[in-house]
Amino acid sequence: MEIAGFENITLSQKIADSIALQIGEGVLVPGQRLLEQELTDHFGTSRAPIREALYILEREGIVERIPRRGVFVKKYTQKELTDLYDTIYRLEEIAFEKLLQHVQDKEIKEIIKIVERMEQETKSKHLKEYFDLVDEFHQKFFGLSGNEILKELFFMLIKRVKHLRYMSISYQSNIEFSLQEYKGIVVGLLNRDLQMIKRQLQLKEKRAVSVLAKIVVQEQLVDLGNK
Repeated sequence: MEIAGFENITLSQKIADSIALQIGEGVLVPGQRLLEQELTDHFGTSRAPIREALYILEREGIVERIPRRGVFVKKYTQKELTDLYDTIYRLEEIAFEKLLQHVQDKEIKEIIKIVERMEQETKSKHLKEYFDLVDEFHQKFFGLSGNEILKELFFMLIKRVKHLRYMSISYQSNIEFSLQEYKGIVVGLLNRDLQMIKRQLQLKEKRAVSVLAKIVVQEQLVDLGNK
């Protein structure tokens, strides 16, 4: 896979994003070792940007470096997944609470347009485009919350689970469930109903953790049993 035309300043980040996507798609699995030479051959570049990409992923918590063994796709326990998603969704609840204190109708319409585009991508089965719109949705409502510290904390954490979120959305019919939950959030916004929004967020959280327990934690247990 030759990467041509990348600016040098962004090459390592591009490679890191590509590796994270491969983890989300299940091409690379939790516990798998990432070898610099294999990645160098795959991306058609030198070792320097590969090493930097792995350091980026390590900082984001997507891979882990084990002394004298190498770099591996991070494994998760059930508690780690539950704690991560608990924190992320509580931050979302705070953001929506703040947003509802001052949001204007025209701003809600902007959010609705994003969800309408999400529905089109769902019908077209464009998973990556849908996922990008989910990020746009979060950028929009955290921006409207008016709390930059809250937004910074959320996006710091969301980087850490980007590959997990992609796994969750791509699992079976989860994209349809996801869309319905975002539609429910929009109804809550239109009604200025924080409790309705919180119920939708709780449904999203429960579904995501349940799916990831199946495709991440259980696969790790099976792999351990086969050793």
